[in-house]
Amino acid sequence: MKIFHIVSNKEWGGGEQTVLDLSRRQLADGIEVELFCLPSEDIIDRFRELNVPIHVMPLHGALDFVSAWKMAQVLKHSNAHAVHAHNFKEAFTAAYARKLSGRKDIHLIMCRNLTRKGKTSLLYRWLYGQIERIVFDSQVALDTFVSSNPQISHDKLSVIFNGVVMPERIVPADVRKEFGINADEVVIMYHGRLDPEKGLDVLADALARLRKDLRFKLVLVGRGSDEYTAHLKDKAVRNGLGDKIIMAGFRNPVLPYVASCDIGVLPSVVAEGCSLAAQEHMSQGHPVIATNNGGQREYIEDGKNGILVPPGDAQALADAIERLIVDAELRKQLGRQAKADYDDHLSYERFYAKMKKIYDF
Repeated sequence: MKIFHIVSNKEWGGGEQTVLDLSRRQLADGIEVELFCLPSEDIIDRFRELNVPIHVMPLHGALDFVSAWKMAQVLKHSNAHAVHAHNFKEAFTAAYARKLSGRKDIHLIMCRNLTRKGKTSLLYRWLYGQIERIVFDSQVALDTFVSSNPQISHDKLSVIFNGVVMPERIVPADVRKEFGINADEVVIMYHGRLDPEKGLDVLADALARLRKDLRFKLVLVGRGSDEYTAHLKDKAVRNGLGDKIIMAGFRNPVLPYVASCDIGVLPSVVAEGCSLAAQEHMSQGHPVIATNNGGQREYIEDGKNGILVPPGDAQALADAIERLIVDAELRKQLGRQAKADYDDHLSYERFYAKMKKIYDF
């Protein structure tokens, strides 16, 4: 079996890591893998470790017929079993390429890691007819997609929670030494894109509402635009949090930093599906405070393995953070259950076993 994955983003993120992990696991399973990538050295360099063919093309989206033609030339002479797109723009290119190649035997699969309504235009109705399977990363993502009544057979749709590959051994980073955090301070961590939709402004407002005697540090791991990063730094100073928030920047690998914290926080104000960041915290036995507006409530149970709060509610977020800062036993209790739930139904091998069946035709 040979699978072609399409990677069209310019910057590295959770989606690209998912493709890398899946490709690596497929190769270990004896499946051949090739990649279609846009000409981004940052992206290509990270995939070179796979030692597989990487076909570079513009990948500009639904009307990029140049990329479709180039892709078709590769597919025409390959023993491809399936092309795996990771968003609808890539799926359009793959659908055109399959037509141009004359290879009706190649299957078209797509993963959908956004919580958005399905589009209903004639062009999308045509595309839905070309795609054979769409995998959503949460039930809420699937339900939101079908809420607009897109013309697609529901037999093509399924839900598989994302998975995170865990190294056999993780050596925690010494964040206390690196950032000068005292032993009696609770370490709260957010890791991911620094972006307004991630709720970081709400998080800063929440921290400003905490009791002044609480001992904690918030470590922000990730990167965003220069403008938004500067905005967060200015807001921290304005809120009197200059000594409480640490901008750690991008870290790779990130798991050693995750392993070293006490609480994970995911305050997204937009509906997300299955957060890799949440799984990473759960895998390390950490309680997660997350908003309840997306797939989070499908794997985080409020008061059992984490705490859920309404999106955009700074006071509710502050209350949840304060509760976990002051109650070390509750942190341990929620963290133990989070680890147990991760091991039971969120591990990477469970994800891969389900994903492998998607390619069965």
